Amino acid sequence: MFLNLLQKNNPGLIDYGVFLLEHGIIEPDTYVIDLDGIEENAGRLAGLAGKYNIVLYFMAKQLGHNPEICRRVLAESGFTGMVAVDFREALILHSAGLPVRHLGHLCQVPQRQWDTALDMGPEVITIFSCEKARELSAAAKQRGIIQNVLLRIWDRGDIFYQGQEGGFPLDKLPQTLDLFMGLEGLRIAGVTSFPCFLYQSEQKISAATPNAGTLVRGADILRKHGILVSQINMPSGNSIATIPLAAELGATHLEPGHSLTGTNPDNLNEAVPLKPCMLYMSEVSHQHKDYSCCFGGGYYRRGNLANALVKTAAGYSECSVLAPDPQSIDYHLKLSGHFPAGAPVCMSFRTQIFVTRSRIALAEGLSQSRPALHSIWDSSGNKVS
Repeated sequence: MFLNLLQKNNPGLIDYGVFLLEHGIIEPDTYVIDLDGIEENAGRLAGLAGKYNIVLYFMAKQLGHNPEICRRVLAESGFTGMVAVDFREALILHSAGLPVRHLGHLCQVPQRQWDTALDMGPEVITIFSCEKARELSAAAKQRGIIQNVLLRIWDRGDIFYQGQEGGFPLDKLPQTLDLFMGLEGLRIAGVTSFPCFLYQSEQKISAATPNAGTLVRGADILRKHGILVSQINMPSGNSIATIPLAAELGATHLEPGHSLTGTNPDNLNEAVPLKPCMLYMSEVSHQHKDYSCCFGGGYYRRGNLANALVKTAAGYSECSVLAPDPQSIDYHLKLSGHFPAGAPVCMSFRTQIFVTRSRIALAEGLSQSRPALHSIWDSSGNKVS
C-alpha cells in the first residue's frame, strides 16, 4: 500500500534495509524504521496541533511500544505523553520511564491492577461501566486522591471494531452521571470513543464517524449537568488531514500513531505527505508452484499489503504479494513469480508490530545520507542489540 510512496519519498530507507539484511546485521521479519523521519513527522503533527490548541498523546502500540521511538516523539512540544491501549502496554511504557497520560482505552484496567495504574499518575483513565467506576473509586478513595476519568460513550449507529465494544449508552448518560456523583475519588473530565475518524477509500479522504458526533452530544450533556469538560478525546486516524477537522468538531485531545511513520491512508493523497519511514524486510525462502515464499511474522491482516520489491542481481523487481487468509499463521508470504532463495524482500504497509513476531531495527542519519544502525528491539519494547 505504501511501497510506492516510500520509493518516491524515502528510497534511502529501502537501500539501507537491503544493506542490513544482505550483511547479516538484521534477520528476515524485521521492521526498519527511520528515526529522522519519525522526528520530522512528529514535529509537523505537533506544530499543526498547536495551531488548533489540540493536545497530543502518542499511541505507540503499532511500533511495538518502542521506548526509543517514544522518547524521540515526546521531544517534540505538543506531545505530552503516552496513551496505553491495554494494561500490559502501560506497564511496558511506565517501566521505560515514559509518562502514561491516558489508560483504560481501548481496554479497561483489570480489577486487581488499580493500585499499579494509579502509581503511574495518569492524567485520565477511561471508564466503560459502572462496575469499573466503583473499582476505581475505591482505589482512589483509599489513597485520598481524585482521579480524572473519561467516559466512553456510544449511540445507535456508532462503529465498533469486533472485540472493542463497550461504554455508556448516550441515551442513559444522565442516569450514569447521577451515579458518578455518588462516587468519591473520581472526577469526570470528558468523553472519548473509537474510531472517531476513518479513511473512506472510495472518496479517498478521511472523515468523521458517527462516534465523533456522539462525543459532541455527550459533552453537551455533561455541561448541562454542570460538569467542566476539559477533554474531548477523538482517537483513530489522527493525521495532518484530520487535525483541523477534529478541532472544528470540538476535540481537545488526539492520539496519533500511524501518522508518525507516514502509514496513515490519507497520507497517500496529501500534496506534501508525511515522510514514509517504516520498511518491512524479509527474504525469499523457497519456491512453490508458480510463486515464491518469503519469511513472514510481521503480517497484519488489515494492513492492505499488496506488493513487494525483491532485490536480485538484476536490480529491484516489483511483484504482487498474496497475503495469508485470517485463519492462517503468517509463516510465509507468497510472492508472484520465482525469485532466488535469499533474495531480500522489501514491503511497506500498515501494521501493529505489538501483535507480531517481528524485530525492529532503528536507523538514523538517513536525512543526511549517512545511515547508521542505532539499535535492534523485539516487538514488545525490549532491546536485543
